Amino acid sequence: MWRDLRQAVHSLRVNPLFTVAAVLALGLAIGANAAIFGLVDALWFRPAAVSGSGELVRVFATSETDRTGLWSYPEYLDIRDRIGAFDGVVARGRRGAALTSPNGTEQLTLVNVVSMNFFTTLGVQASHGRLFTAADESALGANPGVVLGYAFWSERFGADPGLVGRTIVLGRGRPIPVTVLGVLPRNFRDLEASADRDIWIPTATWTLLNGRDELDQRQARWFDVIARRNPLASVDAANAEVATLASSMARDAGDATDKRGARVVSELTWRLETGGVNALALLGLVLLVVVITCVNIANLLLARGIARSRELAVRVALGATRMRLLRQLMTESALLGALGAVAGLTIAMWLIRLMPAVLVPPPGFRSSLVFETDARVIVFTLVVTLLTTILFGVAPSWTAARGDVAPLINPGGRDTGAGTRGADALVTMQVAVSLVLLAAAGVLTRSFVATERADLGFTRAPLLTAFASSGSVSPATIDEARRQLAGLPGVKHVAVAIRAPLSFSGGGLAQAVYFPDNPPAEGAGLPEVKFNAVSANYFEVLDTRLVKGRLFDAADERPGEPVIIVNERFASEYFSGRDPVGAIVRLGGSGGDTHRIAGVVRNTVINRVGEEPEPYFYLPYARGEHGEITFFIDADGSAPALAGLTRDVLTKLDRRLQPRLQITMAQYIEYATSTYQATATLAMLLGVLGLLLTAVGVYGVMAYRTTKRTREIGIRVALGAPRSQVVSMILREGARVALIGVAVGVPLAMAATRLLATMLFGVGPWDIATFAAVTTVLALTVGAATLIPALRATRVDPSAALRT
Repeated sequence: MWRDLRQAVHSLRVNPLFTVAAVLALGLAIGANAAIFGLVDALWFRPAAVSGSGELVRVFATSETDRTGLWSYPEYLDIRDRIGAFDGVVARGRRGAALTSPNGTEQLTLVNVVSMNFFTTLGVQASHGRLFTAADESALGANPGVVLGYAFWSERFGADPGLVGRTIVLGRGRPIPVTVLGVLPRNFRDLEASADRDIWIPTATWTLLNGRDELDQRQARWFDVIARRNPLASVDAANAEVATLASSMARDAGDATDKRGARVVSELTWRLETGGVNALALLGLVLLVVVITCVNIANLLLARGIARSRELAVRVALGATRMRLLRQLMTESALLGALGAVAGLTIAMWLIRLMPAVLVPPPGFRSSLVFETDARVIVFTLVVTLLTTILFGVAPSWTAARGDVAPLINPGGRDTGAGTRGADALVTMQVAVSLVLLAAAGVLTRSFVATERADLGFTRAPLLTAFASSGSVSPATIDEARRQLAGLPGVKHVAVAIRAPLSFSGGGLAQAVYFPDNPPAEGAGLPEVKFNAVSANYFEVLDTRLVKGRLFDAADERPGEPVIIVNERFASEYFSGRDPVGAIVRLGGSGGDTHRIAGVVRNTVINRVGEEPEPYFYLPYARGEHGEITFFIDADGSAPALAGLTRDVLTKLDRRLQPRLQITMAQYIEYATSTYQATATLAMLLGVLGLLLTAVGVYGVMAYRTTKRTREIGIRVALGAPRSQVVSMILREGARVALIGVAVGVPLAMAATRLLATMLFGVGPWDIATFAAVTTVLALTVGAATLIPALRATRVDPSAALRT
């Protein structure tokens, strides 16, 4: 083995051009592969830093339209206390709170409200101080305490260990002092790979901070439920128990809820669901680049093996066995693979540092993603290297080791042409795979372009939004705020709502809706419909078009008959074939307040671009107390430039209106389309890389074929063949290889893009324009790669060629 390795080193050293080309090609492919895996791992697959993460399961509420529903805190307590298949159950709700600095400015922080047993059940230990436990419930109710995330503690407080035990001020409408109990460890960020939270608040502290007793409300569903499965209980057994409990809870709730069920999924299954097609698609595309690279290296090794045919034949004649030659050649391939892995990891570390530039961070918040070349990326890279070494090394080595000896050791002996046929087959495969890669990149890019042009149901103008946790600010104060904001330079309109479309609220609140004219069947539940509360001019400012009826007016914002406005999906789903305008609905259930439908507006995007429209309704903002408010400022000039003035106006008027976030609608839209953008960008980069590798492969094969035919070309020229005929002959050979590759690649590309259908927006997987464009680009690339050796062939000196 040692002698084989020394010979392999010598062989690669005496052929530096071949070695550099092979290692560079392998390094690019393996590096891209490792970088994409690092991205996918950071977004979806990196396991949570908790003990026994394989035993964790997710418990979701389900309905006819939602498979990943949340729970209220009382429902969590039922699951915790009544399911025997779980060894521990925790609740986690995502919220926001304002951190007040000593100078009075406020910073919106991302908060996890968690059950008191959260850290003990998951086995998380503090890096500084301590974490709360179930035993702290009564104490923290009187003296509120919180735990800080490691990244937030480092960035906001300079990693000061002395902060533990000190007081900070948090607010949700009203500020209160809370004690910092401890800091989480560096490696624990959240239960999702791509998440991180600034502050972790126990339920007892949240009740004081929030000022509202929503933890006792069965309809306040905003908690995830995560459980540690008993090792003796299967996921199916847990599913059966939870489904039975969910049915019982639905019966107890009467008609105030939709037909709700439940399901339990393992943590791994949940990660695969959330990563889904995006993760697999990116990994699949980068693996196609690896295949193209393998073909390139195989062609290089095949050509090199044929060039060494005489050397290998002499070694066989001197007594070397075929197996001995095969082992030597495979050692060279393995050494190439090892060098490629080193180059690939080097390139990967550089690419992973560039990954944040591809992704759009949530506007107004720090990015929570961590990209690193950790042990998982290294192991993945080594596995890919091993597989590619086998793929690109076995066939060429076998071909070279089993060549016929006699013709090669005779003077003037020539190869049989088997190597050329093998090279043709490989480059045909390369063209086919490249077509698949380009078609996938093409439809993903077209999809992203479609999101940039899509009709969202509201304006794409860069309106400035200012979000605040308003507490119990009076309608008169809000009216005065709007009046003062409207007086700022260039401001045309100011509207308000609870939340902005596409803001980070999961679509906002929901209420059960009862239809007196069409009551549900006995035993059936009521639909829970998401809603927003808006000012009368909201639809004008956001340019959401009225379809039927009327919009809100000033009278609707004063005491009188309550009215709502619904979207088109609400009208079509609950008033099929009937006019909804003027109909009566009850919000909150059959005993809720009656509201008359005043109008129907267009469907708008709620949570993300590309979602299916869902029923939605709007209430007049001034008729209720909502605890949160978003101002929409429409200005003639640059609305974002008014951020400072907007903050000053609102803060001076009422500190409860101090903006926690100031973001333009354009930024919300950019973030909402960021998944499409990132996927398209990465796919296009991989497509270009694959195309370049294919061009190199085609050029190498055609140059090799032309070199092998130097004598034939010289004879043709000596007999009077015009040089244009020589060019045409070689171009036809390249065209034949390309046509076969396209013929094989088109059905493969159709199958591949069909798998991407769920990732596409506004474009079909079999988009004719995309397929035509990528086929043309590939054909031109192959033509250019063939033309260069063809033109070189015309410069052959007939007399020199005849002497070879």
